[in-house]
Amino acid sequence: MNVSRREELIGLHQVGLSYAEIARRSGLTRERVRQIFTGKSTVKKKPVRNDSNTLLTTAETAELLNVHVNTIRRWSNKGILKTYRIGPRGDRRFRQRDINNFLLDSNNQKKEPYNYK
Repeated sequence: MNVSRREELIGLHQVGLSYAEIARRSGLTRERVRQIFTGKSTVKKKPVRNDSNTLLTTAETAELLNVHVNTIRRWSNKGILKTYRIGPRGDRRFRQRDINNFLLDSNNQKKEPYNYK
């Protein structure tokens, strides 16, 4: 008889075992066992940012532009992207509208072929 993993976990729970004990016996985390029972994931979705004055982190900007965070830092250092420094550490932040303008400008510029000299 083939019993699914979920049915097996439900059986253990009906016997009176806690999520922690079920997790230990099944090799899962306690959180994962809870997710299986409730059917809900605890992964939080990132809020959608539509305000043009919103400040984005380096990582968020890199994800938005589909480049590495070091590329964002380099573009910031060269002045390609406008950067706002905040806090005592001088963390970089980027305005959403500046990123939108950067994307519009980069799409409107003609691409010259790279000359490999």
